[in-house]
Amino acid sequence: MRNINIDQTHSRAIAREIGERLRGLLREETELPSSLKRRMQKLRELDETPSIVPSGNERFSSEDNSVIVPF
Repeated sequence: MRNINIDQTHSRAIAREIGERLRGLLREETELPSSLKRRMQKLRELDETPSIVPSGNERFSSEDNSVIVPF
């Protein structure tokens, strides 16, 4: 499979679409396997964590690798 670079917006949209389709397929099932439940919970937790990618407004100082946030 090719490695395709997409931005976060498109990545989340794709993940949401996959989730919606899976929910539609799994509605008839009574319970998810425990391994899938754990993974789903981990995804929910990760979804709530802040991004480690700097925003476009931040610049890096080359001298000490610190982040400069303009006001």
